[in-house]
Amino acid sequence: EESMFPPRDWSLEWLQNHCQSRFAVFPKPYDLVKRWKFDQLAENNVTRILFTNGLKDGWSVGGIQQNLSDSLLALNFPNGAHHSDLS
Repeated sequence: EESMFPPRDWSLEWLQNHCQSRFAVFPKPYDLVKRWKFDQLAENNVTRILFTNGLKDGWSVGGIQQNLSDSLLALNFPNGAHHSDLS
């Protein structure tokens, strides 16, 4: 099956080189996680966050899709996407 998105090998090194050569910036994909401790929400007593994901949205793969605690909840919409209201 043909696709408008041909297969491409991808790595963080490739992304960093591409962004540096094309846009003169260096991506830091873990910067916010480290700075604001997003990977330690429950351990830092963060509460009352509802993470929502439309599972037909390509961005959902980077979302939190499982509950992290009794007050850090994930709600997944199997047919949802950020653009689904446009059709």
